[in-house]
Amino acid sequence: MKKTLWLAGLLAVTLPLAAVAGEAVSGSAALGSSFETAAPPPGGPATLAPTTLSLTTPFAGAVTYRPRHYRSRAPVMPVVTQLHAGFFDPNEDLDAGFDCGFRIGPQVDPRVQVGVAMDWWHRSEKDEIELGTYEGPGGEFESRLVLSESTLDLVPIMAFAQVSGDENMSVIPYAGAGIGYQWLFLTADDFVAGESYDQTFGGFGWQVWGGLGIPLSGRTRLNGEVFYNACEAGSDVDVYLDEYGLVTVRDIVNMNGVGMRFGVSWGF
Repeated sequence: MKKTLWLAGLLAVTLPLAAVAGEAVSGSAALGSSFETAAPPPGGPATLAPTTLSLTTPFAGAVTYRPRHYRSRAPVMPVVTQLHAGFFDPNEDLDAGFDCGFRIGPQVDPRVQVGVAMDWWHRSEKDEIELGTYEGPGGEFESRLVLSESTLDLVPIMAFAQVSGDENMSVIPYAGAGIGYQWLFLTADDFVAGESYDQTFGGFGWQVWGGLGIPLSGRTRLNGEVFYNACEAGSDVDVYLDEYGLVTVRDIVNMNGVGMRFGVSWGF
């Protein structure tokens, strides 16, 4: 009789505690506890059926773990810059002159680059007469008479596209083409006649080039290329002709020729 009373008291305490604990844990693990009372046999006391515990969701220490979502960064489009120097030799009655410039633009594909290119070609010329030498305080001096001098500066600014080989190659071939506007600045002084000439020419032109690059480290490489420049630069001048009076004359200078450039390029 005493054992039956102790068992009933224990059940009276544990049943409410189990119900409260089951309601406190939500979302992570749900405990479904049920106690069934078996039908008493005829003439016998009531008995309790075994407790059954059901888990609706997996749990670990009553903590639910949610999967983490990582946001991947968009691929960065590298910008490649090239600095170069060399020479350009026009087909006209002009001597070769110094040429330098740069190209810059994004690499839209591992083998394709687009961007803007600019060059500067410079040549100067003097017409002199040697008058001889004479002794001076510091030694022998050479005397010359400058009859005339002139300077030419060609500045092309173009949009370009360039295709190159794979970056893993030991020597990377590449080729490109550009189109844009070119300015030719011509100044001349005739010291004998006392006359000066200063004129600016302009016109659309294009370039094509091909070369080889030697990788140094990362995206840096040494480049050497051959290029062809084509441009018909013109300038309108008002002059007076006896047959026509005051008319506008267009002077044209063809800046077609070949050249070579050497430089370094890098990406960032």
